[in-house]
Order: sequence, then structure tokens, then C-alpha cells
Amino acid sequence: MRGRAVLYLRILAMGACALPGGCRQASEEKTERINVVIITIDTLRADRLGCYGFGLARTPQIDALAEQGVRCTNAITTAPITLPAHASILTGLYPPAHGVRDNGAYALGDDVVTLAERLKDAGYATQAFVSALVLNRRYNLTQGFDGYDDDLWAEGAAPMFMIRDRPAHKTAARAVTWLEHWGQATQRSPFFMWIHFFDPHHPYEARVPNRYLLPTSYDAEIAAADQGVGMVIDALKRLGTLDETLVIMTADHGESLGEHKEKTHGIFIYDATVLVPLILRCPSLLPQGKVYEGPVRVVDIVPTILAALDLPGKEQTQGVDLLPALAGKVEPPELPQYCESLLCEVGFGMAPLYGVRLAGHKWIRAPKPEVYNLRDDPKELHNIYEDQPEISRRLDGELEAILSDSRGRATAVKENPMDRETLEMLYSLGYLAPRQERESMGGMDPKDGIELHTKLEEARHRARRGDWSGSEPLLREILEVTPRNISARNVLALASLRQGKLDQAEREYLASLEIDPRQHRIESMLGFIHLRKGNADEAQRRYRRALELAPRFVEAMVHLGFLEMQRGNQEEAEQWYQKALVEDPHFPRAHHRYADLYFLRGEYSKALSYYKKALEILPNHFDALVQAGLCGQRTGDHKAAADYFRRAERLRPDSWIPTYDLACLDALAGNHQAALSLLDLAAEKGLHDLRLLQTDEDLVSLRDLRGYQDIVAKVRAAATNRADD
Repeated sequence: MRGRAVLYLRILAMGACALPGGCRQASEEKTERINVVIITIDTLRADRLGCYGFGLARTPQIDALAEQGVRCTNAITTAPITLPAHASILTGLYPPAHGVRDNGAYALGDDVVTLAERLKDAGYATQAFVSALVLNRRYNLTQGFDGYDDDLWAEGAAPMFMIRDRPAHKTAARAVTWLEHWGQATQRSPFFMWIHFFDPHHPYEARVPNRYLLPTSYDAEIAAADQGVGMVIDALKRLGTLDETLVIMTADHGESLGEHKEKTHGIFIYDATVLVPLILRCPSLLPQGKVYEGPVRVVDIVPTILAALDLPGKEQTQGVDLLPALAGKVEPPELPQYCESLLCEVGFGMAPLYGVRLAGHKWIRAPKPEVYNLRDDPKELHNIYEDQPEISRRLDGELEAILSDSRGRATAVKENPMDRETLEMLYSLGYLAPRQERESMGGMDPKDGIELHTKLEEARHRARRGDWSGSEPLLREILEVTPRNISARNVLALASLRQGKLDQAEREYLASLEIDPRQHRIESMLGFIHLRKGNADEAQRRYRRALELAPRFVEAMVHLGFLEMQRGNQEEAEQWYQKALVEDPHFPRAHHRYADLYFLRGEYSKALSYYKKALEILPNHFDALVQAGLCGQRTGDHKAAADYFRRAERLRPDSWIPTYDLACLDALAGNHQAALSLLDLAAEKGLHDLRLLQTDEDLVSLRDLRGYQDIVAKVRAAATNRADD
């Protein structure tokens, strides 16, 4: 049994939200204050919704919200990138003030006051549900939330160069469960809920029925998000609290869909990515079916909510209370609408973009400045900068006033939240550029650099399809123009690695380190390469170097623990696994490796407890299922063991391992014919280890039976043929 377990370990090694501890109660009686629900839909263009005029849309739930509330036609986000935009939505501050300027490399400072904090102080139960890793709690948007549901491990690995996410219907289901729990409480405080859906984000996976009825996969993704909205609205209806709730639906940004040569978003600040939908519904505060055409900024959402609840704090934001204007009691105020993109600088070394919209014109501060008359040229195709210098000067003055005000409000940015899935991952995969690469680009205008960016995107897309050899020429073309482009260099190294060219991959990663030696993710990749080459000492040195650069790098901790375990240094291995779990209690690989360590010690109950933790996060983890089954067998719980083995067999019907394990269980139970049948099937599936058959104590009762020697002969023949090949 023990020998089989060790063999498996070697084979495998190579090969509903937390409910509101109960909605926090602020009073003994049910309050009459209205609830607040903010729904943000990632990457949603306003002009792809039915209520905004797109006749081919399938968005009945969002359209119904618009019919029952106020639809804003001129709402602008602060940045065409998820984290900075959401930070503005939740704080009422522009990115230069709240300090979050891009995904992955920034976290909201503790001194910034969020809407959740203000409402929690006012006695609200507060809960958030997010659907993508980019809004993980490490970025500190958790401030003020009683619960923050960002556990996405169960969703499995993301497509290459993408981030882990959860489909809208799953996130909505968790929100509905929370609402039902709230509704069952006898004493209830009002609640504030933020729900984030990621579905329209690239890659468009079209997770809806009758996809063929929609014009594009992007529209199908929007339809999936609309279904999530409907699930939440239906839950509010069932609870009888919809009309007592201020529901706000908006987006963090839009999607270019090829406009201005940009396929997705993040580089430019044209209206394709900064003009967003905004719908507000609350019958006691707002009229039904109203279209509001005045300028709105996402920073106006917080002060408007605070005014609706008669709470203080709106003057501490950079937005304004639009409630009187939305209700039709006053004329819409003329507001400058600020937007920025630092992704072009932080991500690709190009110049940053800053813009402002005012009175029908847009000004973009760039190396090659731009001015557009949005009334005559809504697609921003005709730059009138040379023809209208006075407009440029006036709008640049408005822009500078916003930046100056932001500098005066700026708070300390939280320490960069680098860890196993953030900054260096983005470096190594080409989504962030280190300082040296940015310098090599020399502040190029994004309009000139978009071709290189597009070529890098195409190389990634080919790689995602498994066409690694097809991505190589594109990457080398980029490196011919910008030889210090670390993004392209690292993707080229990964392409070499995926094709089994270990030496070539090592050369590319080393060249990348020559440009920027402080890339902990690249040190880790070199550690992996040396593991593949069988050089454990050099692998260990690389992983230790990675931890020197990023002390919170969990993956390196787990790899170092694995190396120590292979060397028989169990105490050292345990220390590494403990460090990893302190840093990230939800990292499934740490639970799995820790379980392996207990297994090798023969402490099967403890091992099983850690395998179970890994399986709670990743229910379809084949290795953990097999090892959990062995733990169940060793502790005498054969029923549980069989359940684990059957789950593993369903997951990998081609593998001989779980079939063999089930045969062993039958042999121990005296079900000899069933055991022989399963052993024969295991041999057909690839069981070639003759020694295992001859020495496994679980099979003692079978060895004198007719048919057993036939199976041994079959395995011996298969092993011989394999050796000859």
C-alpha cells in the first residue's frame, strides 16, 4: 500500500459566499431606509444594449431597468481599465486622487474612504461579489464590506494570457443566496450590495443558449450578463424589496471592437471605451422611463447615493450630487468629464493619455494632441486640433484643474500587492512593461505604437490556440524593432518552453533578465526549466532568488517545499508549505503538497484533511482525488475511498490509476471476480508496472485465482513491447 502510494505521488508529481455573519444589525427594528445595489458589468459598451438603441441586443432585464428608471446617455468612466474604474465608482475620486492607475500593480490606499465604509458606518450590511481575479481582495477594494466574495479557484484555470473569472449566473446565484439569507432574518438592517459581472470581457465565450441568434460572441456575453442582472432583480422582487432599493447598473469601461485599430480596450480613451451605460432605478426617488442627456461621471455615483440616503460625505468626493437633475427638478449641470489611460505607459512604455470632455468637445493630451467635435464627429475620426487652438487651450485648462485638484486630494497608495498572480505574471506574459522597456519606447504616442501592440496581441492569440510556432515570427519582428521589449521576449521564451525547446527558452529568459534582473516570475520560470532538466540545485537557487525579489511569492514557496520533500527534508518542506498557506490560505497547490507530505509520513487522516481542502477549492483535481481515496482506504473508510476513486475515474476515464485502486478495494472486500475484471481493465488502460502487481499486498487474495496470471502475462507483454519501442 505504501509503495503504491509513493509510486502515485511520483507519477502525479511529474505529470456560496460567506453569509453576512448575519446581516449586521444596526437597530432592533426593521429600518425604513432604502437599500442600495450597484451592478457593474465589465467591458460593456452602451451602444450594444437594446435600451441604448441596439436592435439586435438580447438585454431584456437591463432594458426593463431603463424603462422603470433613469437612463443616462452621456456617462463617462475615468479609465478604460477595470481596477482604476471600479476604484472611482466606489470612492467618487479620480485615479490621480485615489492612486489606482492600472490593473495588478496598484492597490487602494487604506486612507481612501469607500462608499461601503460610509454605509457600514451608517448601519448598513455590506456585501460584494466580484467575478474576476483583477478585483481580488489584495487590491483593497474590500474596505467597508462585511463580506467580499472573490473566491474564484473553483472556476478552473483561465485561458492563456487571460485572468481567472466566474460567469455571471454563478456570481448572481451567490448574490441571490445572500439576499435570501437577509430576507429570512427577523431583524434586518438595510443593505448595500456591489455585484460585478465579467462576461463581456475578452475572450468572448458566448455562454448563452441560442448563441446563433446574436450577431457576435461579444453580444452573447452581454446577454449572459443580462441574465445575471435578471436573477438579482427577481430575487429583490421575491423579497418584496425591489421598490425599496436604489439599483444602479453601469460598466467600468467599454470595448473598442476594432475602432482606431484597437481590438479590445486599455490603450486609447476614445468614447468606444470610456462612454458607459448608466441606469438608476428607485421609484421613491426617480421618475420612470426618463432619459437624462446631461454629462455624468462615474465619480458622481457616490455623492448621488449619499444624497439619496441623506448621509454626509459627498463633499469629500470629486463628483457632484446629480439626484435633483436626474429627478428633473433642476437643469443638468455642465460638468467636465475626465478620463485617462496609463496602461499605454505602464504596460507598453508609450506615452500616457489624459482627456477631458466638455460642452460637446473632447481634448486628449498626447505627444500628438487631439481635439474632437463630438456632436459632428461622434466616432472621433477627424482631429481638429490644428484648426481649433482656442478649444484646446480651454479644455487643457479644465484638465489641469482636475489634475491639480486630484494632487491635492491624493492619499498614500497601498504597498504594491505583488504576489504569485499579479505584477510579475503581467510582466512575463507581456501585459506590463518594466522600466527599461518603457524607456526603450521613448514615450511613443499610442497612435504610433498601436501596430506593435496589435502584433503582440496577435502573437498571444496564436499562442492561446496552441500555435506556438506561429507566434514566434511575430515576436521576433517586434524584437527587431524594439530589441529591449521584455514583453515580447518573455512570450517568446514561453513559446519555446511550450515546444519543448528548454535551452532556447532558458536563453530568452536570461536575455530578459539582462534587461531587467528584478523579475521574480522569470526567476521562477528558470527554476521550472532546471527542474525539467533534473538540476535540483540550480532550480532551488532560482526559486530562492525569486523570493528575494518578491517575499510574498507563494508559488516559489511551494516549489521549494517540493524540492525539500524530494530530498527527504520533511521538516524544511513543512515550513515552506506553512509559509505559503499563511500568505494565501486558498492556494490549492499548497494544500495539495502539504497533504502529500503527511501522506509520506503515514499520517493519513491529516493528509486527507488537506486533500479535502484542496478539493474544496478545485473539486476536479485528479491527483488530489486519487490521494484522498488512498487516505480513505488506509484509514478503513472504504466507502469514501471508492467515492473518491470513482470521481477520479469519471474525470480521467483513460487513466489506469483509479481503476486499479477500485480493483484493490474489491480484492480487500473479497469481491474477487469484480477485482479481476477491474485489474484487466486497468491493464488495457496502460498499467505496465509488473512489480506493482507482484508486490502490492492489497492483491494477495487474488494471486492464486484463475485469471490473475493471465493479467500478469498481459502486463508483462505490454511492458516488454514498451521497452522495445
